[in-house]
Amino acid sequence: MRFVKPVFKSIMTIVIFALVVLVPIKIVPMVHQWLEEREAGHKKHAAEVHDEKMHELASDQPNTLVVAPDVFKSMRMTVAEVQPPVSPEPLKLDGSLFLLSNSMVHQHSRFAGDVVEIGEFEDPVAVGSGSDSVPDKPREKRPLQFGDFVHKGQLLAVIWSKEIGEKKSELVDAVSKYEFDRKALKAMESAREGTVAGMKLIEANRNVEADLVAIDKAERTLKSWQVSIPELEAIRNEAQKIRERAGRPDDSLTRNWARVEVRSFVEGTIVEKNVNVGDYVNTDLVLFKIADLSRMNVLAHAYEEDLSVLEGIPQGARDWKIFVKADPREEPLRGSFDRIGDIIDPTQHTALVMGWVDNSRGRLRVGQFITARVELPVPADEVTIPVSALVDQDGNSFVFVRSPANPQRFTRRQVFPVRRRDDLVSLARRPRWRSSDAAVEPLAVGDWVVTTGGLQLAAELTYLESQAKTELTSK
Repeated sequence: MRFVKPVFKSIMTIVIFALVVLVPIKIVPMVHQWLEEREAGHKKHAAEVHDEKMHELASDQPNTLVVAPDVFKSMRMTVAEVQPPVSPEPLKLDGSLFLLSNSMVHQHSRFAGDVVEIGEFEDPVAVGSGSDSVPDKPREKRPLQFGDFVHKGQLLAVIWSKEIGEKKSELVDAVSKYEFDRKALKAMESAREGTVAGMKLIEANRNVEADLVAIDKAERTLKSWQVSIPELEAIRNEAQKIRERAGRPDDSLTRNWARVEVRSFVEGTIVEKNVNVGDYVNTDLVLFKIADLSRMNVLAHAYEEDLSVLEGIPQGARDWKIFVKADPREEPLRGSFDRIGDIIDPTQHTALVMGWVDNSRGRLRVGQFITARVELPVPADEVTIPVSALVDQDGNSFVFVRSPANPQRFTRRQVFPVRRRDDLVSLARRPRWRSSDAAVEPLAVGDWVVTTGGLQLAAELTYLESQAKTELTSK
């Protein structure tokens, strides 16, 4: 047994050496010879094909092959008709909702003073549901608060301001003084001549004129503070009534003497409230912010490669549909965009697209994430072919077009793909940029292009052209 093991190891070593060294020495030349014979056979076949003129260059038209009918059939070549342009895929832009900047109204008080009243909002009382509900039950009134809808001219707050009360009192004083000075002047003018000194008469006239100026000044100030004409007339009459009442004021006027009403300038929703009864406010404080939420501002982000497409849409056709990401099952809302930002975000390489969306149904909320879908117009200067018809060579795209006069002739034309969709590719009918081939003939709807076998035709055309150049050089 000890002798058998060394012998077995020696035999295995010899076998492994033969497999590793001797076999490759014998097999490699055989494989090399087989490959050479195979390549020679291919060259012979190609020469036979060209000798038989299965393909040939057209002598009267450049970049054109003449293909025999049996070759067309044997290569299983197929063609397809050039179609009109198809609608591009809608452009989808991510964004969010904001308040319309020009719809926000900041309500101030024209005077500093104490808040004595907040406007009321009629809120329906929840009284049950189903058959037990009472829709005609009186509504509960409560002070206005954040989120309430208000109408134009609706009372928001009442301020008690001594400033307007003092100005009203100045007008009463001016009217009262005018009546006194006017009566004094009239008495002087009716006196016998010589009993009143001339300077006294002039001074009385001057006092009446000064009273008229004071009345006009007080009225102009009150009008600038938006005091109504009927209220001004009531203040004027108050001076006469005070004398008739022996100095006692009118209680109905006293209750509203220093009252300042703050009313809404617009119709909208209260989005901010900064005042309550008992607060002291000045003219700088924003009491309420009221915004029109029937429309919302949309800020969406478009990648820079899509900006040229968006800018190409005419102003009157820049519509989009807004989808709320939180509830994609909801029907889209309509709106439009009107501005495209001039600044590219350095991180995302996007620009802002600004527009609006209709919110008359009140479904949207400020700050929500949305997707804006822009339907792109069908370009008039494009045609559509199957993507399989494209032949890429040297960084350019080509197709082979069948001649309408001779179905055996196929001309290579350079094309300019602009967009792909599924198994179709859209081509610009004319180059939108400078082409290396100055003699580019555009495709037209109704042309027929090769969809199967284009690569073989391109290789054959390149071979025949090189052969023709070689023959021309040799001569």
